[in-house]
Amino acid sequence: MVKRSLIYWTVAVGVVGFAGGCTQPKNAPGSDPETRTTATLVTWSDGRSAISIDCDLPGSCQSRAIAMCKGPNYTVLKSDNMPTRGNATSVRGPASVVVRCNA
Repeated sequence: MVKRSLIYWTVAVGVVGFAGGCTQPKNAPGSDPETRTTATLVTWSDGRSAISIDCDLPGSCQSRAIAMCKGPNYTVLKSDNMPTRGNATSVRGPASVVVRCNA
């Protein structure tokens, strides 16, 4: 009986921990401590709105852009310190990107 209860609680805690680790990036402007990103609505040089995202890890920028645009349908207007083909192994520091959602 005790063994069954222990197994039940171990599985329950594991499921809760796994679900917490798989949280989606925040889809509203502001800071997101889970992905360590900050998204801000800005006006781009053409006078239209865009989203500026600062992130500690380049992969977080992409995840946050997808969350903010509710899918991968966005255009990158500017990117800084983002890895590209051939230089993905060099350390650059915090990254940033400006995107516009394609409706």
